[in-house]
Amino acid sequence: MKSRFLTPLILIASLALAEPHARAEYPPVRPPRTTPPPVEGNYTIHPDQPRQIIKGLGFEIQLDSIASGNKGLPDTISAVPHDLAPEERARFYKEMIHGFRFCRLAAGLYWRGLDADNKQFQPRWPTQLDELHEMIQATGVEGVSMEYWSPAPYWKANNKLVWGAPLRCFSKNFTADPVYHGDTNAFLNDFAHACVKDLQTLRDSGIPISMWGLQNEPFASTPYSSCTYSAENYSKTFLTVAPMIRAFDPKIWIIADTAGLQYIAPALRDPKANSLIDAFVVHHVGSSCMEVKGPRTPEGFQQPSFQNEYEYLNGPATPDRCLNTVQHIMNWFQLGKAPTWFWIHALKPVGNKEASGYALGFWNPPGNPVTGEDTSAPGLEPGHWTWNKYNWNALAGFLRHMPWDSQALDVTEQKKDNDARIFVFRRPDKKMVIVLSNRTGADYKFNIGTGLQSATFQGWRYTPEEAGPGFNGVKLDTLTGPSIAPNLPDRTWEFWIQQ
Repeated sequence: MKSRFLTPLILIASLALAEPHARAEYPPVRPPRTTPPPVEGNYTIHPDQPRQIIKGLGFEIQLDSIASGNKGLPDTISAVPHDLAPEERARFYKEMIHGFRFCRLAAGLYWRGLDADNKQFQPRWPTQLDELHEMIQATGVEGVSMEYWSPAPYWKANNKLVWGAPLRCFSKNFTADPVYHGDTNAFLNDFAHACVKDLQTLRDSGIPISMWGLQNEPFASTPYSSCTYSAENYSKTFLTVAPMIRAFDPKIWIIADTAGLQYIAPALRDPKANSLIDAFVVHHVGSSCMEVKGPRTPEGFQQPSFQNEYEYLNGPATPDRCLNTVQHIMNWFQLGKAPTWFWIHALKPVGNKEASGYALGFWNPPGNPVTGEDTSAPGLEPGHWTWNKYNWNALAGFLRHMPWDSQALDVTEQKKDNDARIFVFRRPDKKMVIVLSNRTGADYKFNIGTGLQSATFQGWRYTPEEAGPGFNGVKLDTLTGPSIAPNLPDRTWEFWIQQ
């Protein structure tokens, strides 16, 4: 990824901090409007006001096992692409993963094999990283976003991957530590070298690295892999480790926080921070698209912000959640000026308690009997996978119609409505694409000044139930002129592509 955004440091007097995961999930059935639905709205596109480059979308891969309901780490080897039959792997690569730019890799969770000293991560079975490499090569994914769910056990106070103990150097009895004898700086220096070695292990396996993160949700203590930090300790660790990651490869984007900018806040007072942070990251898990109101970059910094974990923690995927996800992506790119957006899991195993809200599709592990009882994908053959329609359809149009390195364009909304959304970008081939969505509860007409003297746009319609042949949408008639006025039925979204 490209160079960092650098500005002179302005000390931060305060940050608007939100409690991690405190925002409510969007419900399975949309709430009723509090005002009557509008019938139309007026919009003006400004082609001469380009905004951020949109790198593309990201996803997470379940490269190892986790218990249903996230209850722990089974010894069973069950993963994708490992479990998929050869022909199903090829179909998975071609039909689902092709088009994504980034693959989120959960170090200490879905990559958790260990060396003899419990200091470094290794493949848990001989071909694990070969399988990840195969997927990246076959799909054209640019690289992984490697983020720790837990460091290797040697570095944690409880000497385990699971549960949220702090790093050893932040434990109460560190002065009695038999190796470091209370020397926090020596410990953090060694830990930083270990983080670099983990990246080198990936690189030695031919796996390109696009992003690196110190800790997923540093507030969380969970029965699966986790590590807890205070804000001061997170920032102290970040300011020690990040310079070594930068020295290892300056092209790797270093992402900070994932917890609402609470944990990186102390580090932002240090002048070094501005050159060490490439993006501020938050988790917006399952929230309403209305939560996205603008960029979440701290005052005095120009680095972009984006969210890198989206899923519905409670309850299933539904038609209304499908359209909420669409509008969440649109708002992050149009209002939040984000360079990317991440869904969580590509595939989850059938029968998994949280699979419907988490996954773009389901797979059946080998040896699992074929029954009609699996609520996620009844009758799915072992070693095969299938779609989770409502989650997948929400992302499909962006993967099919928004090439990497497209550029957002500025739009004026005469009157903003949270249920009628617009997002406009210019593809690398200079063609404009207008994305529209309607969940007002009634038909809605978008009166759009395109800013182009004469242009023809081809429309492609999506609904929660229908994504068209090849997930390209259902083809509509063309519209021509400096102004166009698509009329969208309720629960639809459309891509209007300049011809």
